[in-house]
Amino acid sequence: MKRNKKRLITALIIIVAVAAVLVFMKFFNGNLLYISTGMGKSVVMKVDGQKTYTFEAEVLMSDAKKQYEDMFGSSIWTEDIDGQPFEEYIKEQIRVKLIRVRCMNSMAKERGVVLGREEKNETAKAAEQYFDGLTEEQKSQYDITEDKVNQMFTEFAIASKLYNDVTSLMDIEVSSDDARVINIQYIVTDSKEEIDKAYAELNEGNSFFAIAKKYNADGEYEYELRRGEMAKAFEDTAYSLSTGQTSGIVEADGRFYIIRCTSDNDKAKTEVNKSSILEKKKLEAFNDKFEQYESSKYVEINKDEWNKLKVSSAPSFNVRFEDLFNSITIN
Repeated sequence: MKRNKKRLITALIIIVAVAAVLVFMKFFNGNLLYISTGMGKSVVMKVDGQKTYTFEAEVLMSDAKKQYEDMFGSSIWTEDIDGQPFEEYIKEQIRVKLIRVRCMNSMAKERGVVLGREEKNETAKAAEQYFDGLTEEQKSQYDITEDKVNQMFTEFAIASKLYNDVTSLMDIEVSSDDARVINIQYIVTDSKEEIDKAYAELNEGNSFFAIAKKYNADGEYEYELRRGEMAKAFEDTAYSLSTGQTSGIVEADGRFYIIRCTSDNDKAKTEVNKSSILEKKKLEAFNDKFEQYESSKYVEINKDEWNKLKVSSAPSFNVRFEDLFNSITIN
């Protein structure tokens, strides 16, 4: 149960994907792709004839740079995740996000999905705040105008509204038990002999804490557990315990455990987890419906311009697009 940096990074990406607008994080899935070098330095791609400007990629990269460096430091860009440099992983996520927004705007236009008056007003206000937060030098250097910023916020808002419209018609439920978050303590060893010794010490009346500190190699002994995070044998045992109960010896993934339940239902975190699971299911269902439509769209990438961009060297804007976008109420 050692929590290394790679696991933290992976978990963070999942959390961010669920907590944000949730629409835009599926990997590139077969769009007709054409590599071009003839769009000029201000345009990074075209999707179904719609232009995506370089500054839009830089805005998202600025957000990502600040977010991940605040959590993990600037050295994060030298790390790998699933055999891929973290820099390239996040850059690909941004490329996919931009493609997805364009495709969703195409579908929204076909379906007649538009922003209402109040949504337009909130979007314009967010765009104005973002633009005013930039320095004059940044506006000039990155060719950013208030109209362009407003257009970017508007397109993201329309994509979000389309997502809400489509998923509102889906019958998706999550049970409280599936979402239940429990708090546990554990003793873990690599051998049956050692766990037998630990179990004997526990039965002699020694404290769970003291034994865990003695046997757990990484020094950790507490965990906030959600379904699907651990091996089935471990999870089944942990979820069968009531508050205050201690298990027998459990073997899971070649290691041996004794588990103590300190709370069999953290209600506040269960509700948060239930919402997260529901949003994840909505996202998966939306992607299943949208995938065929998206794959039919013609995508033209300005390879020369795209290759110049790096998340690690993205501009450091004083305002975050995501923060202001999340302040907009989309019905």
